[in-house]
Amino acid sequence: MAAIGVHLYTGVGVLLAFAAAIALKYHHVQFFLIALWLAVVVDSTDGAMARYFDVGRVLPTFNGRRLDDLIDYLTYVFLPAMAMIEFGVLPTPVMWIAVLPMIASAYGFSLEIAKTNESYVGFPSYWNVVFAYLYILAVPAKWAVVIILTLSILVFVPIRYIYPSRTRWMKRPTLAISCLFGLLMSGVCLFPDTAWAKKVAKVSLIYPAYYVVVSLLHHRRVMRSEEEE
Repeated sequence: MAAIGVHLYTGVGVLLAFAAAIALKYHHVQFFLIALWLAVVVDSTDGAMARYFDVGRVLPTFNGRRLDDLIDYLTYVFLPAMAMIEFGVLPTPVMWIAVLPMIASAYGFSLEIAKTNESYVGFPSYWNVVFAYLYILAVPAKWAVVIILTLSILVFVPIRYIYPSRTRWMKRPTLAISCLFGLLMSGVCLFPDTAWAKKVAKVSLIYPAYYVVVSLLHHRRVMRSEEEE
């Protein structure tokens, strides 16, 4: 029953994706961001629960990782990419740029080595976070296009990015900073169009900077370890 409960918990992501899609339809950015933020909370916790209850052994005929990937593609990639059009991050002349994250991440999700035990390989498709920053900080369209193009290309570059809940190196500080970042972003998602939300979003950029630096150091450690072997 516990194993079934974990799969049902993961499946809540489908309901949150549906809620986000409805928010897109009615052009409600606050509801959209809250739905995606809750989807991240579910995604960040269901893996630990699955490992604790040894779900793969208890229910070997049901692939929870596949369900997780389907939901992640919807909530981390497809819906945020569509939101870039709906909420004006990408104006009509360049709205086709939104398809690039969809294509790049579809490729990334299909790779057998997209995830290792401790790393994401290639940019880990955090398009929900990208959208939140582009919208809240009102990034000009030309710079939004540059950022989206760059990150889409990085999906194909096999850099080992840290997996906050699995990468053992720097795990404690990473989890602590990740939780703080999540709390900051919860306030931003609740009040995305306020002046203070923009200030908080700027402060929270410390976390993406930390994530990139630690990931590059982690990548170097992994490469050195593989060369020694």
